[in-house]
Amino acid sequence: MAGEIGEYGITVNAVGPTPVDTDLIKNVPENKIEELKSRQCIKRLGTFEDVKNVIDFYLKPESNFITGQVVYLGGVF
Repeated sequence: MAGEIGEYGITVNAVGPTPVDTDLIKNVPENKIEELKSRQCIKRLGTFEDVKNVIDFYLKPESNFITGQVVYLGGVF
């Protein structure tokens, strides 16, 4: 999509969040959460602030030359 609409000055980016401590994961078994965290470089749950910081960066005029990118939080390997 970034290639198709870039000529109009529109950027297309995404955030790949780690598990974030919200009601959405409250029923996920603890061992599954630990397994997911163990595959990250930064071994903790994400926060709303972590996700918000990336979105704020993408919205800044200074990032207007960044497109077609995904920022994966936590450094998944």
